[in-house]
Amino acid sequence: MSTNPPTNFLITSQYKRFVELCEYSHGGKIIGLCFGKPGVGKTESARHYANWQTIEPLLSKPLRTRSIPASIVGCTTAFFTPDVTVTPRKLQSGLALLRNRFDELIEQATLWYAPKTQACAVQKHLKLLIVDESDRLKFQSLELLRDLYDRGNMSILLMGAPGIERRLKRFGQLYSRFNFAYEMLPLNTNEMRLFISQKWLELKLPLTADSKVSAAIMRIANGNFRVLHRIFTEIERLQQLNCLPIITPDLIEVACQGLLLGTG
Repeated sequence: MSTNPPTNFLITSQYKRFVELCEYSHGGKIIGLCFGKPGVGKTESARHYANWQTIEPLLSKPLRTRSIPASIVGCTTAFFTPDVTVTPRKLQSGLALLRNRFDELIEQATLWYAPKTQACAVQKHLKLLIVDESDRLKFQSLELLRDLYDRGNMSILLMGAPGIERRLKRFGQLYSRFNFAYEMLPLNTNEMRLFISQKWLELKLPLTADSKVSAAIMRIANGNFRVLHRIFTEIERLQQLNCLPIITPDLIEVACQGLLLGTG
């Protein structure tokens, strides 16, 4: 179940497609793959869809001290990132702990805000597990996920960098179970313009972004979410440091040099 996005989260065509696949995963037990270049927004999309910015801090809090918002009632997606040096045993214990805490939290929220819904519930709340940085998982850990999928009634979505779809072909038992593989693409031109317009308002700059400034930012970012965020973070720092009332193409070039992004 997705939730209303925060105002600073940009709803893109790629995010809408991601939501479609997650909703499809809730329709029955499936296993899927999402991959894309670093910085295109895979992790942000997954965390946003799962309402993880709200749920994650609550998972480690004691039951009596939790202040639970109504927005997490009905949430059925959990987000998990394995450690760099994860072992099958650590993965198994980490997932078990996550599932138990997640179900306990959502059940507590449901009992508080929607007790009638809870009375009709016949199964646990977690329906979709999103595993980020799946490139870190070796054969035994991937086999553990396959076994978890086979034995349970939960859908699993693996996320990683380009190339993971070819690597997983070597693991026939797991690969044969995939229902879909989706490549998340960079922002298109209109989405980058919308992102820049939002940042312009956040920085309280006069009027709208100059066309030359926008073109310079879009050329350097090339549709990459992470690069766009980094550019504007550095722009804001330089603007405050130098008391600049406007943003110029020269400022963009200086910001990108400081971030080692290049301008080509």
